[in-house]
Amino acid sequence: MLRRSFSEIACKRYYSDKHSFQKTLILPSTKFPNRSNLQKTFNQLIPESSQDVYASQLNGFLSKIRNMHDDAAKVEFIKEKLFVLHDGPPYANGDLHLGHALNKILKDIINRYQLIRGKYVFYKPGWDCHGLPIEMKALKDFNNESSHSIAPLKVRSMAASHATKAIQAQKKQFKQFAILTDWNDCYKTMDPEYEINQLEVFLEMLKKGLIKRQNRPVFWGIETRTALAEGELEYNDNHKSTAVFVKFPLTSASNLQLLEKLSKNVMVEYLADKERNDTINCLIWTSTPWTLFSNQAICFNEKFTYCLVKLESDFLIVEEQLLQKLNVTEPYEILEIFSGELLAGLHYTHPSMRDGVPRPLLHGEHVTKSVGTGLVHTAPGHGSDDYLIGLQNNLNIFSPVDHTGRYKLDELPSYVHKTLTEPETGLPRKVLDHATTSAILECLKSHNMLHAAHEYIHSYPYDWRSKKPVIIRATPQWFADLHDVKKLALDSLKDVKFSPARGQARLGAFIRARNEWCISRQRSWGVPIPALFKVDEPDQILMTEETVSHIIDVIKKKGMNSWFAERESDMREWLPPSFAEEANAYARGRDTMDVWFDSGSSWSVLERFYLDCLKLEKIPEKLADVYLEGSDQHRGWFQSSLLTKVASSGAAVAPYKNLITHGFTLDEKGIKMSKSIGNTISPKHVIEGDQKTGLPALGVDGLRYLMAQADYTTDIVAGPTVMVRVADALKKLRLTLRFLLGNLNVGYTTVQLSFDDLRPVDQYTLSKLQELMNTTEQHYENFNFSKVLTTVQHHMTNQLSAFYFDISKDTLYCDAKDSKKRQQILTTLFHILDTYRAIMAPILPVMMQEVWNCLPSGVKESETDNNSPINRAWPQFPFSSEMIKNFEKNELVVLREYQKQFKQLNSDMTKSSQTTVTIVTDAQDLPFDADEISDILQTARTDIILSAALNTVGEDALMLSNGVKIKIEVKPSTLMKCPRCWKHNISNEEKLCDRCEQVVHTL
Repeated sequence: MLRRSFSEIACKRYYSDKHSFQKTLILPSTKFPNRSNLQKTFNQLIPESSQDVYASQLNGFLSKIRNMHDDAAKVEFIKEKLFVLHDGPPYANGDLHLGHALNKILKDIINRYQLIRGKYVFYKPGWDCHGLPIEMKALKDFNNESSHSIAPLKVRSMAASHATKAIQAQKKQFKQFAILTDWNDCYKTMDPEYEINQLEVFLEMLKKGLIKRQNRPVFWGIETRTALAEGELEYNDNHKSTAVFVKFPLTSASNLQLLEKLSKNVMVEYLADKERNDTINCLIWTSTPWTLFSNQAICFNEKFTYCLVKLESDFLIVEEQLLQKLNVTEPYEILEIFSGELLAGLHYTHPSMRDGVPRPLLHGEHVTKSVGTGLVHTAPGHGSDDYLIGLQNNLNIFSPVDHTGRYKLDELPSYVHKTLTEPETGLPRKVLDHATTSAILECLKSHNMLHAAHEYIHSYPYDWRSKKPVIIRATPQWFADLHDVKKLALDSLKDVKFSPARGQARLGAFIRARNEWCISRQRSWGVPIPALFKVDEPDQILMTEETVSHIIDVIKKKGMNSWFAERESDMREWLPPSFAEEANAYARGRDTMDVWFDSGSSWSVLERFYLDCLKLEKIPEKLADVYLEGSDQHRGWFQSSLLTKVASSGAAVAPYKNLITHGFTLDEKGIKMSKSIGNTISPKHVIEGDQKTGLPALGVDGLRYLMAQADYTTDIVAGPTVMVRVADALKKLRLTLRFLLGNLNVGYTTVQLSFDDLRPVDQYTLSKLQELMNTTEQHYENFNFSKVLTTVQHHMTNQLSAFYFDISKDTLYCDAKDSKKRQQILTTLFHILDTYRAIMAPILPVMMQEVWNCLPSGVKESETDNNSPINRAWPQFPFSSEMIKNFEKNELVVLREYQKQFKQLNSDMTKSSQTTVTIVTDAQDLPFDADEISDILQTARTDIILSAALNTVGEDALMLSNGVKIKIEVKPSTLMKCPRCWKHNISNEEKLCDRCEQVVHTL
């Protein structure tokens, strides 16, 4: 009687106020916000999830190491538990761009994943501080002074100041990316300790006889006035040159020598008129006519077939196949076809030089049939192949071009001075000027050497700093000999895992192509090459193990700047005692090391960590687990790190175990982002948004999501369209987390039920979670973060939103707070949250920290878990593929059939709670009961009827996994809607359903 009167009273209240029962529902409640707060992110969440976590885990690791007294156990513990990702130092110049964000965030995802899997992480960020761009910035502050008149110490002071300011600005921006590290413990290539380590690497290479000084051709920046490494070049595929076909006549003796080797017909044709003074010409082709004054030989290939061609009044030698490509419009006659071997031993002259000196024709394997005439103009002072031919044949390494790109007239015959002088200024001509090319063509014409000229568009090297074309010129430079080193380097790569795999072939190709590495630069801002030279004889160089060791000791005491002090300072302190009497006859060299040698030596930072912090007597062979940089670093840092490590150690061991590369950032038109084009997007605009360009504000998590969702192994696209998709994905994830937190915050006892104590649908959900964990774990192990996100998105949409969350809401909101079914669901929801916490924490550490801070009190298991979600272990659930298979062949088969029939109902019904289901079966051992299947279908009621007649039904029957047949019938419910749960399961509109009445009565 009491229950009836209560129900009647409650229903009367319902009809007067339809929302009165809302207060009796257990609705989600959480402080986790709908959107992130940027100020809170910077001030609280990033420190909590990044710097604090890194310091805590590293201190914990070091503490354990200090308490280990067994060296063997210590080494084994380090090998098993320590993960090292070595930071390729960004250049300390300018603001950060999306490429910086991509690089740092990818590294951070890897580190965080390793941490969450139980490893300790060592990650020390660094900066590359030396080099030309910073020096040029410093020189801009001396507007009224010539750069060559500025004291080196002045330049170094300004450059160091600029680098320091740039590092501070970049560090501030990097901190906003939520990077797991200690920003107060960084390495910089201008740090005194770092520079000393670099000099010691140089010394080890010197001891092995790998450091040499040679006058040989190098890439030279005319604007920047320094030698350049391969890694400092950019290739312009649309460079325009004036290419020329030039005739070099054989000497009289070689003329006759060749004719004697050919057939008698040629002799008769050629000697018919003894009064003629015809000469056979070697026809060469070159796209660098400015190097013709340096010509020392012509190369041919003895394996090729050549022709003697009569063209008007000229007799020319051309390779047979290339003759057809010359597009000769005048009539010509092939007098003879002969083997290239016949050209050996012949000589020619250079009429425009008027020196009458015979020059040789030489065999060269580098001569190809790709372009030209099969005869190659050879200037050993202006090309690497030419240089090698020059060394083999004792040719003059002649390069009459100065550091500004002008001819050195004093090294050329006086009769070409007028041709090579600018009439306006009286200065020697610049070799790359169009006017210079025109003057050279006129000179060739006047000496009957020019056969033809044409515009030639081709790929040409440019200085990546000045964006201007470079030249190749021979200068005295310091080189690292790589002939033996590169074999060790290539052998070491066999033990390195590349991601993507194509990186191995790319890096290997670059190393195979190098025999020497020009390591000297003509700048003040850098680490000096510790060489001394005689003041009176500058070509006499002093650099031995003894002198370099002594110089390093002096620099340790006095600092690097002391090397660059005025030359007249006392030199006795810079030389060992054995040189005391003659010390002042020497001066310190001014060449500095290539910046790639600087950054390439950064593996020494890891050596110092193992030796000084971990107190290991023997450091690991592989210093780092991972190197990760842009794909351009195959030519740069990956290569220089490998070469310096292998060269100094003498062992075929790379400094890295895994080498990962990423592409460049493109705009939505597929164009590479560039300041000059104006299509760049700064990380700040991604985080804060930009109304001018239509960029939504994604926050820190959005920036990280944007970087992780792309296939970074190729170039990645960023722009408004992509960013809107990222914003939608983040919103969906945040709503999912709010749902989980909101329900866990209401009635979750934190006493988790065991797996066996859960419903089949809960067990299935946890099994699918474990399947998700296994898949994403594999993607993380393969560094495939975009697949981690697509896998999570698919699970969130199909497994959670469209299934488990949907079928759980009725129980969560309407059942009694402490009901077992509700606790079963809450236990499952906690495991879902914990799983998403683990999977997403490496990618979205800020959001996961915010989730962690909003967890109900008592959920965190121990004090070590209290401050960070990343300290909690990777979850693990019972998993059975058979269980998943059976559930999907039973309950989900019924669900799909129900959904099919629901769509076919001719009614205005929109909700499953308005229907009833009857399941007819011919067996008693169904894999589910009526309550369970009703929860999954979310119907008002489900009845299971046993009928022996089902076998006669035929095609309409469904077959379950155990062979049982069932038939499903879906009908509109004939009952009324419960005013609390809205299921159509009451016969009297003045009543609640039995479940709701009991819950309300208890309340």
